[in-house]
Amino acid sequence: MKALLKSLIFLIIFILVIGFGISIYLLQAPTVEQTESPKLQIHTRTALRGRPTVDSKPIVYTKDVYRFSLDPQYISNLNSGKLARELLFNASLGHRATLKAKDLDTSLKTATDWQKMFSDLTKDIRIRPSASPIEVLLTGEEWLLRDATGGAYTVVRTENNVGVYLPDLKEALDANKITLSTDLEVSLKKKNRQWIITDNKHKQSYRFESTEGKLHVYQLSKFTILTFLFETDSAFASSLSAGKLPAELIQAFVKENLPLSRRAQVSVAKDGESWTINSPPLKYDILSGTDRLKVYLNLDSKWLRVKIDDNTKGWVQRERGTLFLPPPPTLSSRQIAKERLLVLIDRLKDKVGIPND
Repeated sequence: MKALLKSLIFLIIFILVIGFGISIYLLQAPTVEQTESPKLQIHTRTALRGRPTVDSKPIVYTKDVYRFSLDPQYISNLNSGKLARELLFNASLGHRATLKAKDLDTSLKTATDWQKMFSDLTKDIRIRPSASPIEVLLTGEEWLLRDATGGAYTVVRTENNVGVYLPDLKEALDANKITLSTDLEVSLKKKNRQWIITDNKHKQSYRFESTEGKLHVYQLSKFTILTFLFETDSAFASSLSAGKLPAELIQAFVKENLPLSRRAQVSVAKDGESWTINSPPLKYDILSGTDRLKVYLNLDSKWLRVKIDDNTKGWVQRERGTLFLPPPPTLSSRQIAKERLLVLIDRLKDKVGIPND
């Protein structure tokens, strides 16, 4: 019995030692750093400025990237906000079902009140047929119904009925190597002239513009936000913790061509090793390193510092663009286990009444 008890004690000690070793290994898992820089999508004719001041001059204007042009028939998709081919309604041919193919082509072109048909059979789609509304795709079987805007609908005969469909814009985009997700937003910028499709999943937007009988497609550009600004002396940490801005630190901002008001306010984070400087319209984050302080641009600033290429850097107004943060980094199994272990330790502390601080 004693031998069994002794073996059990050794086993428990062995398990505790192994568990302690595994816990130490997990707690030493490296932190995950965000490697991707945030992106700012800058819309048409937004100025990139040398520095965020009222009288600053643009150093470059951003340009959307032209991709390709499409038949204007897809204006129907953009106006309806639906990209895929979709049946809008069916209508009976009536006495026209007995007509020969070419006679039916003529009847649909000259003797059909398409405007009234759309008004009666759809909720919110209205058309103004063009001077020559019907384009024959397959005589007696399939036609393209043109609207005065250039948009079009596919009309297909099935026995004694015709079905009216939206064209398939998604298929046209796929053919031109633009693959969209299902999480889309279609917004009208200029009636029958300009639209924006935003792909929320892929974090990309496209501008569609109807001019000169074509539907031109542009890809809106994205630019990297320069959040890291510069390093400075760690000796300023004590002044920052006291809520003060040393004159030497202000000069360090000036040297980097960064606006900083002498009336800027300093707030201290709970960890006591990071600070935020609020100097409207900008905010700066200062983090304590080994022997230096690192200064970053806070993404809540009204101006953001942007890099287009190595030679073109400047500032843009935050409200003139769309900010896309990179997805959270993928944790390793060791890092996931570390997070769970820390949660367990916090729960144990709460149960025995040990303060977390």
